Amino acid sequence: MRTERIGAAIVLLFGTGYLWEAIRMEEANIGDPLGPKVFPIILGALMVALGLSLLIRPMGGSQSQPFTKTAAYVFVLAGLLCAYGFGIEWIGYPAATFLFLLAASRLLGEKSWVACIVIPLALSLGIFGLFTRVLGIPLPLGFIEKLME
Repeated sequence: MRTERIGAAIVLLFGTGYLWEAIRMEEANIGDPLGPKVFPIILGALMVALGLSLLIRPMGGSQSQPFTKTAAYVFVLAGLLCAYGFGIEWIGYPAATFLFLLAASRLLGEKSWVACIVIPLALSLGIFGLFTRVLGIPLPLGFIEKLME
């Protein structure tokens, strides 16, 4: 149970910091009548409420393992997501999205290599085409752009 309390304290601290930064955001009245601060403030308040509820709930119940296979998957997926976020500019959106979805699908238990390749390929190229061709929103091509020059 002690590890659950530590996790709750981390969620509470992270939520408090997030809420503090959301409140400090500059006001901007572009398009949205509520402004850009509303969603981050709601999200921060929910994180604080979740951290508090986990921290003050009564002790007892079943003993849980502090580090299970599922927790390892969560940490690996979080690491993959961070690498994806940092790699989009360098690798490019289509390649980074394909690699992230391929790794995530294998990690989450997809056994078929055909599905692991076809679905991420279709999603990454489809979303890239939707944003760049239909919506007119440019997404980074990364090293692919250098190859095309």
